[in-house]
Amino acid sequence: MKELEIGDAVKCGICKKDTVVSLTSERLGVKAYDLKCWHRNAICPKCGDLVRDASEVVQEVHPHCEKCDGPLDDDE
Repeated sequence: MKELEIGDAVKCGICKKDTVVSLTSERLGVKAYDLKCWHRNAICPKCGDLVRDASEVVQEVHPHCEKCDGPLDDDE
């Protein structure tokens, strides 16, 4: 599975904007990436895409890939 570094250019898995990784962290063994667009993303363990972190709390990371997992219940 790929890992991103601070300063890497990416496309946000939430807003789909081109942006840059501003902070990396690990929570409960899962890498989280805070982006310059102010969204927190993670890598989908199934397809490897950068996707939203759907966790309810900061201490956890729950990658949610629309392609692999389908839309979230609160997505329009």
